[in-house]
Amino acid sequence: KQWYQRRVAITAGEGQQILYVFIVITTGACLAFGLTFSEYLLLSNTSSITFSICGIIKEIVTLTLASTIGGDQLSVVNCLGLLICLSGISLHSYLKYKKTVAERMAKEQQLLPDEETLINSASSSNGDI
Repeated sequence: KQWYQRRVAITAGEGQQILYVFIVITTGACLAFGLTFSEYLLLSNTSSITFSICGIIKEIVTLTLASTIGGDQLSVVNCLGLLICLSGISLHSYLKYKKTVAERMAKEQQLLPDEETLINSASSSNGDI
């Protein structure tokens, strides 16, 4: 008989292993889909800097879990790189926040009428009475 004509019997132990592998792969696929979908929602509702900050937070959580659960050791270079990355994101967020506040204040000042406009509108409404 050829190899494709042979019937293979799967034992109970092999069936459990196949089921376990299937569950692990399916769980990983569902987690990856959830992560991708949450990134899409985050980007569609917020700015790219928020996405970057969430990515850094995800990396911090991953590194923390890897060191506590997995027993991984962070080298000095890894810690230094993480600090540089965090400080850069923090500085960028702060500068973007300051720019947003300045733009908001400028917009509010444009919406407020100046004193001359108020005086002219008050005098014209008093003359109509």
